[in-house]
Amino acid sequence: MAKILGIGNTVLDIILKTPHYPKEDEELRANARHFEVGGNVSNSLYVLSQLGHQSSIMTTIGGDDAAKQLLNGLKSRQINTDHIQRFIQGQTPTSYIIQNTETGSRTITHYRDLSELSFDYFAKVEIENYDWLHFEGRNIENLTGMLNIAKTFLTHQPISLEVEKAREGIEALFPQANVLFFSHHYARQKGFEDGKALLEEMKTLAPESHLICTWGKEGAWFCQAGQEIQHQPIHTIPQTIDTLGAGDTFNAAVIDALSQNKPLFEAVEAGSKLAARKCQQQGLDNLLTEIKEKQPLANIKQLSNAKTMVVPCADLNHSVILIKHDTGIKAYENNCPHQDVPLNEAYKIDVNPFEKTMKCSVHDAFFSIEDGMCVEGPCMNDELVSVPIEIDDRGDIYLAS
Repeated sequence: MAKILGIGNTVLDIILKTPHYPKEDEELRANARHFEVGGNVSNSLYVLSQLGHQSSIMTTIGGDDAAKQLLNGLKSRQINTDHIQRFIQGQTPTSYIIQNTETGSRTITHYRDLSELSFDYFAKVEIENYDWLHFEGRNIENLTGMLNIAKTFLTHQPISLEVEKAREGIEALFPQANVLFFSHHYARQKGFEDGKALLEEMKTLAPESHLICTWGKEGAWFCQAGQEIQHQPIHTIPQTIDTLGAGDTFNAAVIDALSQNKPLFEAVEAGSKLAARKCQQQGLDNLLTEIKEKQPLANIKQLSNAKTMVVPCADLNHSVILIKHDTGIKAYENNCPHQDVPLNEAYKIDVNPFEKTMKCSVHDAFFSIEDGMCVEGPCMNDELVSVPIEIDDRGDIYLAS
């Protein structure tokens, strides 16, 4: 397979999964928190490594502890880190991501206090040893020189450029790339209402380039150099779990197909298919494995505020307690913290709808429905283990991914 060099930003993603998007000035408890290596190019390279390619990254990192975390994360993803420019000054770029489990959407706030990749550093790397160069459309001042060098020294290796945001001067670089990936964010910033309208304009700026514009649920528009614009619908999926990195996955699958000399329409279809596969899981791991169809724990119509429903769960060590609470659903592992037994071991779980408590039938311990805290009994102030859940449009309740 191909040796691919990606040039762009690498960040530490701090992801909070929330039951809904928070309102302004609202206090909201997250269901889960985890850390991941992020950044568009980094994500695409990880997918390419899963597709069998030799992935290398050219990026910058700081001298803080988070930089070590990033390096270890890149290496664990089988991404070569020999071409990383290190700076003593500055901090690792960080993205704070709120992931709404209700809709699968993600909202990103990015913090950066680190120098961009320098032209001089790029110029020292023997880029002709690679089969494909993929650039992130940022750092325009230095990117201009990098693309000029690439066009000068590369004889047959394709160059792709991802254009996510409208940055001053970036349009002048479009003819330098063999493949251009446009986001709908860029298109809207430039005043276009769909991908087709954008590509009509881009054909005049980069007539010899393959052009692709992704537009979320609207699919993707694409145009082979010198040909008509075509449209690729999205691949429908039963449930959206996580859209973070879907665009990067799409780009990687397109590069994978084109590197094997497949036509552009096949490459875009492959990108759409793998992006849909990614949206059905959390993160980017194991994208090539088949997804097991998830089974619901219950349906919201089966629940009430006056009694619990205990359901088996093969993915946990205990069954799960489900109950309505105010306008939402609460879920806890069916395991009393006092002596590690199910709350319904001796009898059903009694519910006091006025006090909003649940009673363990073994130890007469009372637990708050709101947060699982024991408010009376032998395990006072201990908590039931909360179970993160997701509810789809039909009201089916699933374990959160």
